[in-house]
Amino acid sequence: MEPFLPNMKKVLSTLIIAMAGIGAAHAQMVELTVEQYQQMKLTGTLPAEYHVSYTTLPPPEVQAVNQAKGGGGTGGSCNCWIEPDATYTLALQPNDDGSSSMITLPFQFNLYGELYSTCYVNNNGNVSFVTPFGTYSSAAFPNTQFKMVAPFWADVDTRNNGGTVKYKLTSNALYVNWTDVGYYSQQTDKLNSFQLIISDGTNTDVGVGSTVSFCYKDMQWTTGSASGGVGGFGGTPATVGANRGNGIDYIQFGRFDHAGVDYDGPFGINDGISWLDQKNFVFTTAVSTQNIPPIASSTSLCDTVDVCVNELVDLDVNFLSPEPGQLTTAGYTITPPLNATVTETNSGPANTANLHLQFIPTVADTVNGGIHVITYTATDDGAQPLTASVTVVIRVFYVAAPPPTISGDSVACAMQGVVLTASGGYENYEWSNGWNGETVLVGPGTYYVEASTGACILVSNYITVTEAPNPTPVITGVLYNCGGEPAVLTTDSAYATYAWSNGSTDPSISVGTGTYTVAVTDENGCPGTSPAVNVLSANAPTAMFLGNPNGEIFPGTTVVYTDQSNGNGSPIVDWQWTVDTLASGSGTTFTVPFDTPGIYPVTLTVTTADGCTHTYVYEQIVVPTEIVVPNVFSPNNDGHNDALVFAGVQFYPNTSLKVINRWGKEVYTSTNYKNTWRPGSDVPDGTYYYILKMASGKEYTGNVTLLR
Repeated sequence: MEPFLPNMKKVLSTLIIAMAGIGAAHAQMVELTVEQYQQMKLTGTLPAEYHVSYTTLPPPEVQAVNQAKGGGGTGGSCNCWIEPDATYTLALQPNDDGSSSMITLPFQFNLYGELYSTCYVNNNGNVSFVTPFGTYSSAAFPNTQFKMVAPFWADVDTRNNGGTVKYKLTSNALYVNWTDVGYYSQQTDKLNSFQLIISDGTNTDVGVGSTVSFCYKDMQWTTGSASGGVGGFGGTPATVGANRGNGIDYIQFGRFDHAGVDYDGPFGINDGISWLDQKNFVFTTAVSTQNIPPIASSTSLCDTVDVCVNELVDLDVNFLSPEPGQLTTAGYTITPPLNATVTETNSGPANTANLHLQFIPTVADTVNGGIHVITYTATDDGAQPLTASVTVVIRVFYVAAPPPTISGDSVACAMQGVVLTASGGYENYEWSNGWNGETVLVGPGTYYVEASTGACILVSNYITVTEAPNPTPVITGVLYNCGGEPAVLTTDSAYATYAWSNGSTDPSISVGTGTYTVAVTDENGCPGTSPAVNVLSANAPTAMFLGNPNGEIFPGTTVVYTDQSNGNGSPIVDWQWTVDTLASGSGTTFTVPFDTPGIYPVTLTVTTADGCTHTYVYEQIVVPTEIVVPNVFSPNNDGHNDALVFAGVQFYPNTSLKVINRWGKEVYTSTNYKNTWRPGSDVPDGTYYYILKMASGKEYTGNVTLLR
């Protein structure tokens, strides 16, 4: 409940008293313009008491009662919604929190024992008596402040094309429709449509004996931002019901503050707004007792429902207990009984009792005009139990044709849609989106088709079409053709089909210079085309460097290598050096100390601004300063010390070797020895003499033992 307190954001009334002065109270009317009110509401600075001078429209003339129903419900055969036509009058210009001028009713409306002949249509989803209400944060019922009937009390805002509030008067009823209305502040991303009829109990649209009808189409939001809502939900819940204002007499169907279809009764936790979709509540306020009979709610409470043989009939009725903690028991009878087997699901005694019936009519159910009367009854457990009854006429028709079947893709590519087709052979087809014919082009959504043959309306299966985004392929690969080598292009993801601009249908292509695109389709058949890429030709660079000192070196020497590469038309932007496993580096120069004799591959890889690379490898020889002579070797083919090795001789070309046995006979000679002599069995074990002579003239002589 939203009391009139100084810290509340806004409370509208017709008489505003402001307290001013020191030591004395002075009554003062605080008048606000609409602009001032909106600014204060937006910033949360509304005064404790104020009055807003809204522009009101003159009341309408009394209209005839006859009006066709339509719009709400399913199948178009059981609708409570009455579409406003030329007989309706705009209740308010586009506004926030406004009210109509006082409406004089041509009948008396009984609100729990109090009779009213005037009322106000309030923008915020209710009709009030005695005084208009601009209160936008709703309160739970009962309370002592608001005399109203509220099909949906919440912060409605019809500015910024936020829908309309229209009404009309007949001799026995007031009709009010809130059609596609938005929420505060000027939000239209979600819209609600709901209807109120109040009468003296003689109006047939409400039902003779009843005084109020609530009717709902698509309900999408619950709360405006000034009531703590975010994106249309949360904060102060919306209230559905009627309230006498004495804290005793009331009815409440629920309070709603979030998306979804969950519902646990009028007085449980707050419920999901979509539970109201296509609902119709009919009840009487012409009583003055707290104990009110259960109230039926369903989308199939028609006077007559036409069904067909072999078609599943699904009837669902809720009975709401208007009092907290009250339990209701529901049941039914069918006269004459159906031959078809009726499956009943009954929630049992509950605050909201649910009765669910399913059956498939047979040919035998078509006799005597196929008329069967279903009487739903519900009894509460009040101190004085009360019973409510609802009667529905079922008329069974025979039709030989089965219901139509929808076929087609269930995935629509973005901005394209899919074609759905209904099986043929029927007189007429009407799709759930309003299209007629056997086929329909649709986007994302859930669809069914009603096909008629004779007197039956045959309803197809449901098909849900989802939207798949079109693929967005990106071409990847090296976009340079270096030194005449082809560039390989592919895509960032795998697709079902490929169509390259060069005619290839392969996942990847090898190309030369040029501009390329690829068109693909994904697993859903959705198409997409890549941005174009340019493949450029570029010469490969030539890597080269020089060492200082150049050529062979001795251990302990540091060599500085300097780049001598040629980019061949493109600047070199990267240099990568390695020396065996000893060192690595980058830049145009590279310094390496060598401490151990050996042959070391020095590698330079250069990259140009075009992305082309080339590698040059130079073997750096580090020669020993002395040759190490052996004293024994064992040529027994065990893989160890099999050859006569003079360590370091490999670094000195043209070094000759002569081996002589102890009798002075030459057993081996070489003019360019490479540590390769492995004597055979014709050379016996023993001591041998050698003469190793280098090209420089230096000689090494001595003896070595051959020991196998």
